[in-house]
Amino acid sequence: MTPIAKEKYPLVIVILLTAAGFILRMYDLGSQSFWIDEAISSIAATAILDTGTAVFRSGVAYTRGILNTALIAFSFTIFGVTESAARIPSVIFGTLTIPLVYLIGSRWGNSRIGIIAAVLVAFSVWEIAWSRQARMYQQLQFFYILSLYLFYEFTRTKSIKSLALLILSVEGAILSHVFAYALIPVFVLYLAISTLQERGWSLGSLKGVNIKAAVIFVLVCAVISGFAYHKGIISLVLQTEIDYYDTYIYFLKKDLGFFLFVAVPGGTVLMNRDWRKGLLLLSALIIPLYFIFYHVLLLGTRYLYFVIPILFILIGYFLDFVIEYSRSVFRSADRPTRLDASVSEGTIMNVIAALMLLSAMFISPAFTVVPKERYDLGANAPQPDFRTSYSYVAANMRPDDAIVSAWTPLTQFYLGKSDYWLAFNMVGTGMEKSLVRGTIRERYTNATAITDVEAFKEVVSAHDRGWVIVDATGWYKLRPSIKKYITGNLTRYVAANNNNVVEVYGWQ
Repeated sequence: MTPIAKEKYPLVIVILLTAAGFILRMYDLGSQSFWIDEAISSIAATAILDTGTAVFRSGVAYTRGILNTALIAFSFTIFGVTESAARIPSVIFGTLTIPLVYLIGSRWGNSRIGIIAAVLVAFSVWEIAWSRQARMYQQLQFFYILSLYLFYEFTRTKSIKSLALLILSVEGAILSHVFAYALIPVFVLYLAISTLQERGWSLGSLKGVNIKAAVIFVLVCAVISGFAYHKGIISLVLQTEIDYYDTYIYFLKKDLGFFLFVAVPGGTVLMNRDWRKGLLLLSALIIPLYFIFYHVLLLGTRYLYFVIPILFILIGYFLDFVIEYSRSVFRSADRPTRLDASVSEGTIMNVIAALMLLSAMFISPAFTVVPKERYDLGANAPQPDFRTSYSYVAANMRPDDAIVSAWTPLTQFYLGKSDYWLAFNMVGTGMEKSLVRGTIRERYTNATAITDVEAFKEVVSAHDRGWVIVDATGWYKLRPSIKKYITGNLTRYVAANNNNVVEVYGWQ
């Protein structure tokens, strides 16, 4: 194979992987109903279209993941206000993550490492699932991984171009999610340790050292992108003490299986080959996981998602080590016959490794090559079929009907109005967190909160007709007295089906 052919061979593979990954992420993108968090982002995006700002009808501004909200609004202007349009930005960033991990793997290791990592990202169920959600997690992942690559390039080249690209990437990450602030300790730790190593591990050597322009630029970016807004969240994280280690490790084992354990020795291989790159990637993995395990109050497997490509790159390093080791054993073996000159040992080892990797992926539920309409996001991201129930209500409601629901953002998106909220403690931090301060108005849609059964009875008495839409999760969290009143006095029009279809009750 000529040198030019060798260069084109990996490029062709990456193009094919990217195309396959795009198909898996785009397939039937609008077939599944929104879940609660997607509806929040989407009604914030429609607010941008209506008013130019991401401010809910309650007057509360939605600044979380503002870049994602703006991109969804842009997608709405092009493709219309639909579920698939809201998810397209995530599809794009998810698809771009495939060549990005190849770039890192190939530039920092070799093309084989890059291809292995790209294969894992392209066909990972976890990656595909979150690339199909109208939320900011895929966007965060892309900019987080890109920032690591650009930061290393900047420390190596010190070029203005690298610095400019790094600023844009970190800015994109921070405007996507507060978790991006993990980049600051990662960069500082890397610069401190690398500087100490260069100067003989003397702490005194740090005196007077310019910790390179990267640290200054990261801090400036933090201020520019709204550090004052995130300050309260960061303080809350630092003050929170929790222990979700066992739970998150269980989820990682469940979602990645055998591949999680392969990543661990991959980190050792990387550190042995190039400790600087190993330090950067491992700290970029461990530091955010530490905060998520021990300092983030809410439990959510989606919070782990943005560092998953780092695990895949580490897997690439381990498998590359296995291939190289096997090749050395193969060379040293006493073989009675010689291979045909046209078939190299490297080719044989690559084919064997590819077959082993594909076999492991085929038997693992963590990967798929078959497009699906629906992907399970885990117990803490329930995805009932809201659209079917809201379609029923939309087809049968009258303009003056009262709308009562457990999840008002979904009501706002699918019906265009939300009158009353069946109030409950959504995330375990108190019902008041969901209300506009000093009022009984819900923060997302300005719906009036129904806090007890007597308030519910007053709503029913005040309106000739009305509808109640509630899913299994909302039903579980409601007060028993309210549930008893609903089942005993209202008519059920849509019944739950294996906890997937959202129930609809009504009165008239």
